[in-house]
Amino acid sequence: MLSKRVEILLDPAEMEALRRQAKKAKKSVGALIREAVKEKFLTPTPKERKEALRRLLSPQRAISFPSWKKIKRELEDSMRRGIETD
Repeated sequence: MLSKRVEILLDPAEMEALRRQAKKAKKSVGALIREAVKEKFLTPTPKERKEALRRLLSPQRAISFPSWKKIKRELEDSMRRGIETD
């Protein structure tokens, strides 16, 4: 849901070029500008994605989880306590 407004000033030639592009793409000028903003400023670059993946897969990031047997037992105990309190 769109809820914030931004005002920009363009020269007439820029505005006309945007209108033509929008018409060609069957979109509003606003939608065209929002797409450009997302692409240029809000989408991670390939370098940023690679760095995030490197951090995610690094050994320092490794998490040790309890065994499935222990997790299952804890879930069963929790469910049993929930049933007993009803």
